[in-house]
Amino acid sequence: MELPIEIRTIAEEALSAYNIHGIKAVSKDITKKYKEKSGAGNHLIVSPVEAAVYSVVRMPSTFGAVYSALSHTMECVPFDGEYSLLDVGAGTGAGTIAASQLLELTGITCIEREKSMRELGIKYTGQYSLTASKTIWRNGDIISGLNDRADVVISSYVLNEMTEQDRIAAVRDMWSHTDKLLLIIEPGTPEAFSQLRRIRSELLSLGAHISAPCTCEDECRLEDDDWCHFTVRVQRSRLHRMIKEADVPYEDEKFCYMSFVKDNVSDRSRKRVLRHPQIGKGNITLTVCSNGKSEKITVTKKDKEKFRTARKTGSGDLF
Repeated sequence: MELPIEIRTIAEEALSAYNIHGIKAVSKDITKKYKEKSGAGNHLIVSPVEAAVYSVVRMPSTFGAVYSALSHTMECVPFDGEYSLLDVGAGTGAGTIAASQLLELTGITCIEREKSMRELGIKYTGQYSLTASKTIWRNGDIISGLNDRADVVISSYVLNEMTEQDRIAAVRDMWSHTDKLLLIIEPGTPEAFSQLRRIRSELLSLGAHISAPCTCEDECRLEDDDWCHFTVRVQRSRLHRMIKEADVPYEDEKFCYMSFVKDNVSDRSRKRVLRHPQIGKGNITLTVCSNGKSEKITVTKKDKEKFRTARKTGSGDLF
């Protein structure tokens, strides 16, 4: 999975005035700030060069995670017709660009509080064919509340940067401004998944229906040492590899997500595959979520139809 060429070109042009050593130093400083200052609502990306480096290093992964999560969601609920989109904490627009490739969008509103991120996002969405002329950017902070509403509301890699009290308040506000679907994507860590479990309980108590990845609305009964997360492989640009000092041309982004809808999901008969399948001699073992808990299913060649399906199934898919 790869960002559109238009986006990658703008990102690299924004850094053309800087040498690679300076770019690497900025990247390391960004990583340090996210490790040490994230989780309390701090401003982490404040300068144009930080926003440009962030978009080269992190935008491909965010794009891939949103695309993957939305694709899985669309398997569970019908998506026909045109939709409006609200991207909350839009950063440089990765989530918006991913959604525009999957949905027929009539209008897009991006909310971002950091000026440098917002200005770069305006360039990206303004020059990308699927978002150009459809996208409005607003200066806003999710903690202060939302004024806009949309059919589809997306929040990617935002809530984990907030305190628990602000996080729950923001989730309630986003849900109240959602007409059809709310999609939340966070890092694929145990802590982020724990936060999503609390968000899940909160929204279900408000009458929301979960569409993915959970295949039921019962209590999540995964063990304390386990967490629901998925992986998407994204391509690195040449500059990205140089910044990361990486040899391989890709990276695997781990992410957690949950999507919530206003209308109930009619078909909950399938199970969600939680791990990469284990392929043995004449059998395939799948770890799946079933009624809120993890279980293993072994499919043998004797059941030809199921075996063929299992061979094509990967982590995150329905089975």
